Parts: sequence; structure tokens; C-alpha cells
Amino acid sequence: MVSTEVVRRQIKNIGASLPFWYNPEIRELPRIMREGEIIQLMVFGRYEGGTAILCATNYRILLVDKKPMFLTVEDIRYDMVAEVDFAHYFFGATMHLRSFSKDFKFKSFRQIELRKFTSHIQNKVMEQRSHAMEIESKPQAIPLEVFDTEDSHMTDMQARSLLPVHKDQWYKIHPQSPMLNPYAQSSMMTRRRVGRFDYVEK
Repeated sequence: MVSTEVVRRQIKNIGASLPFWYNPEIRELPRIMREGEIIQLMVFGRYEGGTAILCATNYRILLVDKKPMFLTVEDIRYDMVAEVDFAHYFFGATMHLRSFSKDFKFKSFRQIELRKFTSHIQNKVMEQRSHAMEIESKPQAIPLEVFDTEDSHMTDMQARSLLPVHKDQWYKIHPQSPMLNPYAQSSMMTRRRVGRFDYVEK
């Protein structure tokens, strides 16, 4: 659990300005965030359940809606995001976020902030994909397992000094595969609707 002072300091550092009626959501954040979690972006708006705040931290995406006797928290890790759509219109913008377990739309009058939020999610997801691909492409170490025989017990270092030896004596190979999130292997789709007043480079 993070202290309220730390959360308010993080919000101040990113320059987020929220109306006073979002104070219940701000007070709820310390109970949701973990130690070492840092708020990087924040925007307020509406989703299908009503008004809420949307936070992007260094670990995940948080949607918080706190009302009297009512609380909704949506938690989406970046490696679970499958698709992000962004559309803006004259009076606001909409972000449609799909993951492998959740699907919701978030609307806000803060067009620039929501677009920045969408770009931040895209960058985070691409970092996750790149990191997973780097781990998969690295050659994995092949461990040497030591087996007891009737007359001796060979350590890993002794076995390396005796290589090559016949595999039937004591040597076995077990390639070790990296533990990756299976969802991180899926491609992410991003779309952005272009309005009539947008400039498109040819």
C-alpha cells in the first residue's frame, strides 16, 4: 500500500489537474497501488459505468470509479493489451481498449490528454513485445545435471573439465525454455479515426 502523500506528489509531478469531484478516486488510489508503482499519466472522463479516472503507471493501466457504497477498479497489464483504438470529435475523444479479458471504452473532453494516454499505452505494449522477443532470441544456457554412480559423484565443474564424454555414462541435456507470458506473443492492433479536419501527410 502506498501512502496518500506519495500518490498526491506523483499526481502533482505529472501536472494532472482533476475536478474536486474526483477526490474519492484519488483517495482510493493508495489502497490499489503497490510499492514502487509510479503514476505516469492520468485523465478523467466517462466509461459505461459512469465517471472515472484512468491512470497509466509503470506497471499497468488502472480505471478507478468510486461512489458512495460503490467501487469499480479495472486493472490491465500492458502485456495483456491486444488492441487500442482512438477517435476524436469536436467536443471530445474516445479510447477503445481491448485486452484478452476486458473490453471497455473511455470518453473524455480532454482530447490531447487522452491521445497522449493512448500513445503511452502503445509504447508500453511495444516495449513488452520487444522485451519478450529479445528473451526468446537469446541462446539459453544448457545445464549439466550430475548423476551418482556406484564409485563416484562428479560435480558440475569436474564434468565440464572432462567433456566430451559418452552420454550413456552420466551426461544428459535438458534445454531450458524461457518463461514468457503467452499473451505477449500476440500482435497488438492500433487504429485511429481521422476526421475531416485532420491533416494527412501523403
